Amino acid sequence: MDKAVKRRFRHRLWWTLFICAISAASLSGCAGDGGKGEAAGASATGLDPVNLIWYYPQYQSNSDQRLVNDAVNEITRAKLNATVDLRPIDFSNYEQKLNTIVASGERMDIVWTSNWLFQWTTNAKKGVFQPIDELLDQYGGQLLASMDEKYWNGGKLGGRQYAIPNYQISAMRPSLVIEKRFIDKYKLDVSKIKRIEDIEPFLKRIKEGEPDIVPFGTTKGFYTNLLYGIDWIVPVYRNDPTPTVLPDVTPEMRANFTLMHDWYMKGYINEDAATRKDAADAYNKGNTAVWFDITGKPGSEVEYKAADGGYDVQLVPLSGSAFVGAGNSMSAIGRTSAHPDRAVMLLNLVNADKALYNLLVYGIEGKHYTKTTGNFIKLNPDAGYFTNTDWVFGDIRNEYLPEGSPPDKIEQTVKANEEAAVSAFEGFEFNSDPVKTEIANVRAVNDEYYAALATGTIDPARFLPEYEDKLNKAGSDVIVKEKQRQLDAWLRAKGK
Repeated sequence: MDKAVKRRFRHRLWWTLFICAISAASLSGCAGDGGKGEAAGASATGLDPVNLIWYYPQYQSNSDQRLVNDAVNEITRAKLNATVDLRPIDFSNYEQKLNTIVASGERMDIVWTSNWLFQWTTNAKKGVFQPIDELLDQYGGQLLASMDEKYWNGGKLGGRQYAIPNYQISAMRPSLVIEKRFIDKYKLDVSKIKRIEDIEPFLKRIKEGEPDIVPFGTTKGFYTNLLYGIDWIVPVYRNDPTPTVLPDVTPEMRANFTLMHDWYMKGYINEDAATRKDAADAYNKGNTAVWFDITGKPGSEVEYKAADGGYDVQLVPLSGSAFVGAGNSMSAIGRTSAHPDRAVMLLNLVNADKALYNLLVYGIEGKHYTKTTGNFIKLNPDAGYFTNTDWVFGDIRNEYLPEGSPPDKIEQTVKANEEAAVSAFEGFEFNSDPVKTEIANVRAVNDEYYAALATGTIDPARFLPEYEDKLNKAGSDVIVKEKQRQLDAWLRAKGK
């Protein structure tokens, strides 16, 4: 255990006691004037008043955003003497707008980041985020105590912590999502679907019997190493006794692209698959029978129903779970933050305060949702505030469960995270700096070809050789050699 980790553990008990004292003080302070005004917060916390700016993505704008923001501030003012300016941005524009904000040097106290949108490693290397190890030690005791080190590795670069994971599903279980009305109508036995190819007879029946329905909706295809026995941290066959880094185009990828093209030519795939940017566009009108979900998280059927025209769906796993880390949803502190200490305090509070977390996720009780029995709630998605993104704000173990969720959704999530297969290369961190030019060149080639090949839009028999040739000229083999060199050095250092 390194010094930073030891230091974190020493602070946990201290911080737990400290935050409890603050919470108790804030409750007594609020009682004096009904919890209103900054004076109550100031006397309760002893902290100077500050305002924090928080950027995060959303699916749709909400007419009651200001109303919810004000309710959030009632809590944060009382407990932290801080107000929060919530600034959600549509997913489709998130990266572009955040890049503009970064270029302008505007203040960002908290910003949502991930390994798939507004990429955290890229931005950490560019200095967009600041390292927060010491801030976590001082102000993030409950956060640190809430997750094992393997989750924190998701936001670590060069031994420093640059982002705080939002505890949610960190295990991927690639699955098919199938509309239940068609499962029932065509009497599909989902227990017999073990591989992606097994769904093809069903797609044929949808094509023939449902002229207004897209059999298989996609924007990026369904190729993933997780389906083909290839490690998810380093592209190496998992049963390879002498780990050898694979080229960009593997035999499995060729077969995958060939299958997708066959489906595309048969009319099973939406014609605009290669040009659609948002994955939800493939199914959010309720007119798609099947699509691919790389995560397969417990309880996601409720989210998909809400995003799929209200139709019930069923998840059909295609592989076991793999622990891929927590980098798919995190919060970072911007380099331009005026109050990084208070930003960490706020994230600590959001992850510890169930009322605050559920307010951010679901809105105001009695207006945007009502409690039913136990931990369940009934959502009113047309009431002015509906996010459908519990994973954006913090720890889902604090959430209420929308009606239709499995009653043990949270327990399923924790179990999936704890029981998922862990990569033999956990902890390996590829330093891309020696090949950053080649990576940029390869990215340009992928931008030109990958979407069309992965969705079956173009014929791999004709275009795959061209794609591979351009990848080689861009330096893909150089990247493979550098990755192999670093992997070998890492294995030697680990005595493997």
